[in-house]
Amino acid sequence: MARNSVALSCAILMMAVPAYGVVFINEIFINPPGGTDANEEFIELMGTPGMKLDGYAIANIDGTEQKFFPLGSIPPIPSVTPEIDEFFSLDGLSLGANGILVIGAGIEGNYLEILPDSNYRRWRHTNNVTQQDGIWNGLLDTPGNLQNDGSKTITLIRNRPGITENDPTNSNGLRWGKDIKHDTELITPVFDDNDGMDKDQYGNGNLDKAEPNNYGGTTLDLKGSSTPADITDDLEVVDEISYEGGRGWEYDLDDRTVDVGSSDGSFPQRNVHALDDPNGFNPDALTRVDYRTKGDGWVPVAGATGEMINGHNWQDTATEQWIRGESGVSATMGVVLGPNNFYTNVANPDPDAVQPFEVNVPLWLDDGFDIDYDFTAMMTYQIMPGRINPLAVSFIPGDVDRDGDCDTDDIAKIGVVYGDDDWIFSNSYDAAPEGDEGDPATQIRPWDVDATGTNGIEASDLQWTLNFQGNTTGQINGVTYDSTTPSTTGITLNSNAGVEVTITTSTFVPSGRSLTALEFGDFVELTVSGEVTSGANLTSDEENGIMQYIHDVVIDTEDVLRVDSVDALSAFSKTRASLESTVGANGDLGMNNVNGFATGFSEGLSGPAMLYRVTLRAIGDGSTDISIAPADMAKFAATTPEGMKVGHTDNNGNPTSSVYPAAISATVVPVVDDEFIDCVTGPGGGIFSGCEQFNYDQDNDVDSEDYQFFQTAFD
Repeated sequence: MARNSVALSCAILMMAVPAYGVVFINEIFINPPGGTDANEEFIELMGTPGMKLDGYAIANIDGTEQKFFPLGSIPPIPSVTPEIDEFFSLDGLSLGANGILVIGAGIEGNYLEILPDSNYRRWRHTNNVTQQDGIWNGLLDTPGNLQNDGSKTITLIRNRPGITENDPTNSNGLRWGKDIKHDTELITPVFDDNDGMDKDQYGNGNLDKAEPNNYGGTTLDLKGSSTPADITDDLEVVDEISYEGGRGWEYDLDDRTVDVGSSDGSFPQRNVHALDDPNGFNPDALTRVDYRTKGDGWVPVAGATGEMINGHNWQDTATEQWIRGESGVSATMGVVLGPNNFYTNVANPDPDAVQPFEVNVPLWLDDGFDIDYDFTAMMTYQIMPGRINPLAVSFIPGDVDRDGDCDTDDIAKIGVVYGDDDWIFSNSYDAAPEGDEGDPATQIRPWDVDATGTNGIEASDLQWTLNFQGNTTGQINGVTYDSTTPSTTGITLNSNAGVEVTITTSTFVPSGRSLTALEFGDFVELTVSGEVTSGANLTSDEENGIMQYIHDVVIDTEDVLRVDSVDALSAFSKTRASLESTVGANGDLGMNNVNGFATGFSEGLSGPAMLYRVTLRAIGDGSTDISIAPADMAKFAATTPEGMKVGHTDNNGNPTSSVYPAAISATVVPVVDDEFIDCVTGPGGGIFSGCEQFNYDQDNDVDSEDYQFFQTAFD
């Protein structure tokens, strides 16, 4: 693809983002030609390879082709009403080794394009009764075909309230499922500009929230509707795409708009996730070619204004990222992959069409300099589930700031939410359902990027960014992406079989006393090191050195030692210092979630590498043991069971096994007052030789303030 001309013409590729996360809607085949819907319809998701999709769901929200009805005809409820046409829970599913999941109406054999590294799941049930196969949809109706005509909003959601597949008895009832009526207001009379008559209007173009309106039924639930002060059950809209067919409704949940006030019929005012009206056709298929949406925005069309502070439009994620159009079957193909479905490229007679074909592409694919999309032949771009789209901009796993690579900026962004179970809702703008404010391009997305499901943001997420440092292909060496030949380039993630990490500790007492004869106020410096002692790989670009640790420091007896500080050493930096928490009284039982990372791949391959230093201080008489162990917090125990991550390794960087050292024993002996008195110098008097342990307040003297500290320890 020619990219220089793209940058010259429309700046579409500056700074970027998967619409709202690292799993996103990549391709939708709504209306296969020849009446083959039940065999060939599909929805394709893409994102971080292997990512679990527990808690995610797809809602195909139908807006129908009709807003207005004859005056006085409602009630009864119109026979065609907005509803969730199909709903698919993604619990138990995951993206394939190449980051692709396809769900479809037909059996997998109907989709011969699907590669072995892509995952597939049929959404229909074999007998349309039980859940032996297929996908859970709320059980109000059996799964069917996607509604072809009318307006559509296809939404990828997460953390939905109410009944789910895994929570069938939730007291909030079913809020999201197939056939739920989501827009039930009756508005009458309404003047219809189309024919100059008063009408009944069914629906208001917004998703009903919390309580049903007018005709009722089970309705949806969004943040701020029933639980304005509680964000724990807030719906997250991860990705969405919408378009208007006929005179129906779109239900884009992001109220940001582009080309405000535009009188240009080719570029009307619309929401950022809504396709501009193609004029002349209702698309059969939608194919994403750029997952990125961050940037300075686009200059509005002539006569329009933008909503951003700089006067530009918001990032128009729909129009600038998607190919969409009519489909057809090719009679001949160079390589037969299965059903020969293509975008047709037939002429569009509508004089107001953005492009003169019944296919619309982002303008940067047809910018007048280098034509990436070929309109000269009738069928040149195939609709292929389970493969990387030929014109697509590469998706980079772990690229959390959406600029096309993984670097220190991405690491910092993950560090902000490292250890969190929740994060800022993706649609953070003034009018969003959840009520958060701020430019969405600067907000924290749900960067639960790894394959561990709903464990929040933790070491496995960060490991993707660390592994993909500097890579711009988004590919893993040996994985099949867009042909039957595995990739020969990209990041190497070798097997973790036989990879073992050994943790060692060493101690230093600055006072010179032994660990078995510490005195009150003594410091103990405990240095923790790690080494890959089995399965080490020194091959260039495949090194599997230690890159992360998440540990607990455990002191088994209170009031003897306390954690004074924890410092990352050598090549390692703290991931998120605020995640570390003392245990007991001011750390006298240790510290949880000691964490850090390194950007290099060779730490601990040629010998023990220092990871961090724990500084302990003697605070009372007695003996105790100090142990280092993998972090016990549930999310870390589940996703980083060995307490370590190594580079260029599958299984999210987890070694197969680890060895931790035996506990270290320490004893603090009693101190008599005479010893303290002999060391007193008074304010500003310095410290006598051998009296350093009595400088409790660290002000370079021994005086009454130190004695008060000493006395308090025995109260």
